[in-house]
Amino acid sequence: MKKISLCTVCMNRLQFLSKTLPVNLAENKDHAGVEFLVLDYNSGDNMEAWVRDNMSEYLESGLLKYYKTYDPVYFHLGHSKNMIMRMATGEIIGMVDADNFAGPGYTRWVEETFRVNGPNSITTTLRKDSIPYRDQGGKLCFSKDLFHAVKGFDEELIGYGMDDVDLANRLENAGGKRVFLEEEKYLLYIGHSENERVKNYRYTNLLSNIYYKMTDSSGSGNLRTLYLFKDGTFSDMNYKFRENLKTNLVLTYHGWIVERQDGRKDGRFTQSDGMLSLLYEDGSVSKYSGYDKGLLQSVMEKDTIWKEVRKDEGMYITAVYAYGECQNRLRSVENERDPNRINEGGWGRGTVYLNFDRSRPIELR
Repeated sequence: MKKISLCTVCMNRLQFLSKTLPVNLAENKDHAGVEFLVLDYNSGDNMEAWVRDNMSEYLESGLLKYYKTYDPVYFHLGHSKNMIMRMATGEIIGMVDADNFAGPGYTRWVEETFRVNGPNSITTTLRKDSIPYRDQGGKLCFSKDLFHAVKGFDEELIGYGMDDVDLANRLENAGGKRVFLEEEKYLLYIGHSENERVKNYRYTNLLSNIYYKMTDSSGSGNLRTLYLFKDGTFSDMNYKFRENLKTNLVLTYHGWIVERQDGRKDGRFTQSDGMLSLLYEDGSVSKYSGYDKGLLQSVMEKDTIWKEVRKDEGMYITAVYAYGECQNRLRSVENERDPNRINEGGWGRGTVYLNFDRSRPIELR
């Protein structure tokens, strides 16, 4: 019997974890050789107190191990998953998101799957060219050896999106074999808003304003979008629409992509008296009037106008997702070409503490 480690990372999502974790433990506790690991990624929602008050039986038995790191300010999907998986002791390790139910007998199914299909199995809902169960894309199991061979999740990915797809592709390219998770009892989850999904990431918390270039929104296949951040930086994104790929959610974000050559230009901005100045990293400068009115009109080119996207507009959350998802898809394609560049400086680094014991820091280097 192979030992199985099921890992969950959580930052400010106790509302979900408090419902899923007790069920996941109860429905899989009788399977010998399983451990559940939870990483509290510096949550601010009393997660530690809840675990202490409600999970003592499982902590004392060793079925559940509760780790906490106090360093992160924002959630980082790849880093958090790498941290907890470095703590896993099972030959088979897997992820169960905080809003996911593992399912009754899930660990037995995983064990049998690996017995039948071999040690390099990858249990997943993700196909090479499609994402049929978006809310279950994070439910993956694979061998510990294979995971370490590909150096874990790519920590260069931005915010939400594509971390699981990228990992599954690299695991497969390293010799893994996909076995698809399709039984309904293993696909249950707690639904939530799109805002809930991205609210703890760094760039979404630093985001101040979003604008789109009106002169690029008339069916040209391109859409320029300007993101202003609270730290005085900006990103000028050039999204391109590919009609023939709009149903391929692995390669595109509903048809939208960015390209390496002209997909993103960064810089710093200043604003005063209704004027906005953009200083690009290449030294070029653009100045706009109307910053205080939600319309940016170029001082030099009067027909160049950007319109602010309000937070109550549907386009706003779409633009938030596109920023990370399109860049992550580009990086994932490049990762397949050059897997050696993944986490070259190390991965899953940091300090964690086990079961509330602050006297014994565990240093992950």
